Amino acid sequence: GYMYYEVNVVFTEEIPTKNGFREKKTRKTFLVECVSVSIAETKVNEFLKDSPFEFEVKLAKESKIVGVIENG
Repeated sequence: GYMYYEVNVVFTEEIPTKNGFREKKTRKTFLVECVSVSIAETKVNEFLKDSPFEFEVKLAKESKIVGVIENG
């Protein structure tokens, strides 16, 4: 059945400085509901495909989260 997976993504942003550019890396975690780690990675890649920043999916793992209660 469906489970939650946490997918860690590192975004690389080019920050202009007076000497050119420097890279700023930002880590973000996405929660994906699906049936496997590989599908979670695929879904995140698809979700971020239009991102203005370069990104790399680093790690996908089963989440300890068992459910999300949304506002009606």
